[in-house]
Amino acid sequence: MNFAISDIEAAIEGWRMRSSSDEAFAGSAEARALARLYGAVIVHGCESIPDAGLDDAQRDALRILSADPSGEFPQ
Repeated sequence: MNFAISDIEAAIEGWRMRSSSDEAFAGSAEARALARLYGAVIVHGCESIPDAGLDDAQRDALRILSADPSGEFPQ
């Protein structure tokens, strides 16, 4: 499975919506993992990244995408 930059952006927004505040989001393990991934994708000019290229924290943070396929994340 490949994750596009739009998938990473959707995961970031999903975790942001679940956080009680911007500070809580910024300090979360999920935010840090997704920020590292997002930055790497941008720096390297990738359109997507394969699952095999993710570390465990990034893979776990992206699981929010499968939590609610409708794109509406519960708070």
